[in-house]
Amino acid sequence: MLDALKFFLFVILLLVTIMLNQHVTSKRSAELDLELLWQIQDTKGVYVIQNQTVPSGVYTALEQSMVIGSLLEEYNDVNTSWVGETDWTYRTNLSCLAEDYKYVLLTFHGVDTFASVSLGEQLLGSTENMFVRYRYDVKQLCDGDTHELRLQFRSPVVEARERAKDRALPIVPTCPPDVYHGQCHVNLIRKMQASFAWDWGLSAPSMGIWKPIRLEYYSSALIRDLTVVISELEVSGSERWSIAVRVYLETGLASAQVHGLLTFKIIGVPFLNEADQTLAVMNKTNEHGELLVEHGLTVARNAVERWWPNGYGKQTLYSLYVRWEDEAVNGVKLPNPDTMISEKVIRIGFRTVQLSQERATDGLMFYFKVNDVPIFAKGSNWIPSSVLPERSYDSNYVKFLLYAARDAHMNMLRVWGGGLYESDHFYRLADELGLLIWHDLMFACSMYPSEPDFLRTVQEEVRQNVRRIQHHPSVAVWATNNENEVALRQNWYKTNANYTAYYTQYVELYVRTVLPTVEANDPWRTVLLSSPSNGDQSLKERFIATNPQDPRYGDVHYYNYFLDGWNAAQYRGGRFVSEYGFQSFPAYTSWPEARSYRQAELSQLINHRQHSPLGNAPILTMIELNLPLPRDPSADGYWPELIYLSQLSQAMIVKTETEVYRARRVEHGTMGALYWQLNDVWIAPSWSSIEYGGTFKLLHVWLRDIFAPEHLVAFVNERRQLEVVAVRDTLQPDVQLWDVELRIHRYGSFRLVERIRQERIRVPANTVELVSTWDVYGHLAKQGLHPADHLVLLYAYLHPADGQQGQPAPQPIAENFALLDKLKNIRQEQRVEPTVSISVVSAVCSEQSNLTSVSLEVSVSAPALFVYLQLTPENSTLKQCQFSRNGFLQFQPVRTVQLTCVDPGCRNKIQARDITVRTVNELLVR
Repeated sequence: MLDALKFFLFVILLLVTIMLNQHVTSKRSAELDLELLWQIQDTKGVYVIQNQTVPSGVYTALEQSMVIGSLLEEYNDVNTSWVGETDWTYRTNLSCLAEDYKYVLLTFHGVDTFASVSLGEQLLGSTENMFVRYRYDVKQLCDGDTHELRLQFRSPVVEARERAKDRALPIVPTCPPDVYHGQCHVNLIRKMQASFAWDWGLSAPSMGIWKPIRLEYYSSALIRDLTVVISELEVSGSERWSIAVRVYLETGLASAQVHGLLTFKIIGVPFLNEADQTLAVMNKTNEHGELLVEHGLTVARNAVERWWPNGYGKQTLYSLYVRWEDEAVNGVKLPNPDTMISEKVIRIGFRTVQLSQERATDGLMFYFKVNDVPIFAKGSNWIPSSVLPERSYDSNYVKFLLYAARDAHMNMLRVWGGGLYESDHFYRLADELGLLIWHDLMFACSMYPSEPDFLRTVQEEVRQNVRRIQHHPSVAVWATNNENEVALRQNWYKTNANYTAYYTQYVELYVRTVLPTVEANDPWRTVLLSSPSNGDQSLKERFIATNPQDPRYGDVHYYNYFLDGWNAAQYRGGRFVSEYGFQSFPAYTSWPEARSYRQAELSQLINHRQHSPLGNAPILTMIELNLPLPRDPSADGYWPELIYLSQLSQAMIVKTETEVYRARRVEHGTMGALYWQLNDVWIAPSWSSIEYGGTFKLLHVWLRDIFAPEHLVAFVNERRQLEVVAVRDTLQPDVQLWDVELRIHRYGSFRLVERIRQERIRVPANTVELVSTWDVYGHLAKQGLHPADHLVLLYAYLHPADGQQGQPAPQPIAENFALLDKLKNIRQEQRVEPTVSISVVSAVCSEQSNLTSVSLEVSVSAPALFVYLQLTPENSTLKQCQFSRNGFLQFQPVRTVQLTCVDPGCRNKIQARDITVRTVNELLVR
């Protein structure tokens, strides 16, 4: 009786939640989360951890019970490697009553990775793919008695090692480089590929229940997934949207007759044909208990607003509600009719997305059109927000990262193929924020097997995840893998000796399995075979292009670590640059060990976490090419200075490269720039613009200007001309008139050397316009001025409207700078060290949002180069602190900067002494 009362209260709570939150998948047929009172232990019983909550992972549980220290601190990535090589058991007690329900299923939405699942003495089955949902019929075991639910996990490290034995053709690479401190053969198992270590991440071969476990009770059919294909059409002069809905019904695990009614509603939007609201269904599910029902809806085009990417318009979303009701509900009086009703709500957006690959004079174009508008894709690459899968679904942290992308004017993120199919929360936020998603399937940087059992589980993985994700308007394109085409063609893993065999595996997996499975479940989007690839051209070359990095086709990944990345002349770009970037070190205050380690110890730790086979050499080389490089690693200030310079160098390299790509939109047909990478999984040297935990590197602060919808780009091109380009991504008005001002400054003085102004520059919408190419070096030489002593500051203003009365203040559009020589070459007389002071003008903290906002004044006695502000380590309780400007040039005596932090409880009072300042000047004057 008590169990029944608990269950009744649960159903009431669930229904209230459904009514309050349209995002929730709602089912009258009930779900019960099995999240509490789990026990975790190793097979020898040495470690027994009680009262655990799932989702969970072994590393997380061991940390929380203080068996191990934080995986992310010191050398715990290797010190805790035994965890991933040990077998573990999860257990809890389950008591349930099947009563009159026709189906009672135990559904595991994510098990990481190899587990035998038992209820009582009965083995229900086994799991082998962390990306697959597993369902087990437990109706006969829901008898009111208490049974132990038990998952016996096998080490993924050991399992991968066993699968590698006695293979005639090794699946390469067999192991990561030694510098990764990782595990081997991850390509043989369907687990997050980065969990065995990557060049930016630690090895954490997790095990556990990383998504919810639910008991599902119902008596008719359950709506598992809804997918949509939304397209524009015109019928007899009537403009409308067509919505082809696919409803995926389930009846347990076996075939059954279904007879009932589906009801469809788009909340607040009438259908053109009222008959579209319902569809009678009389059919039979297949041998797995699944049935696809297709139905068409139409709405007037003017009844809805379009969904647009960030920067192009609103992100209007609509709720599509679908209800299944068994015919028995109205046929006879049932004691519990709700068990024959199932409901689901998804949010959809009315938009079109096309990947255009039309013929160009020198190849094929490659760009996205949204609602028939060409979009220059600006953004980054997304890796999992945590190396531990159960933590990667932290909704607050995911929200923080996606908002940071939106606020930096990004309109696209690429979900990279070595990570995870992300949470529903991730895709909902992408929809809301207008972040288009380039979505890899989860295969990366490797060859993969093609045995029937492997293909079978991959097919199920792709089918389930594409159906779950498909309805989101933010998803723009699928790619079946990351870098596997180029790896095979360019012999990354010494495959040439057996090229035909590896090619056959490639075709079997991606061309014959993954590609058709995606297309069958999502006819709405283009599916690319790889990234990078030559797009349509790769298909013509039997799926492996002669040069998958050909800049005339498809997308490219571009990295060059020893040419001067500050030099714009080295960048050509391609049609779409979906990876590029450069490393830097996280802030000195972000290393917890920095407080207790000596400089030599910190150097050793940083080197341990530097997983690039090239080590720190590219970072040091780029600093040495352009900046004064600290020489003594034993000096107290060595690492704070080197970290600052690494972040400045990274920001300059990505700025330069991105601005060249934006400027070459017309000349080279470049229509996408997605730098590597947005986020991190630990504090370590990497390519990220946001450190693990949320601290912005200089690069991310700069991105607000680099990706600005209206921008003024200036760089010295290959002809040693200063090239100035106006960039507009905005759609209205059709044409703007800009006034552009170039100001030549000496490094050592506030006083302006020269001002050059161009007025009424015609800048059309959604394109780029060359403002000028200028022989700045010849101009300086005529005046006897040395380029090393000067830089150019650029400003763009909206030209006043004709007939405007008086002299209105100019309306600023953009500002930028161009260096004319390397900073290390500034001559002695221009090397000045300004006095820099910080004062707090105001500070306000909202107890409701826990956000503290501080207005700072930065005062300098002389021009300050790349002013770098940081909070001192004593403010460690403040989280996700962001300066509105950082790493900036200050050629005026006073500048205002805003600091925003998360301050739980508003306990901190930030004062001027809490902020440290660095400039390049102080290094130049030594």
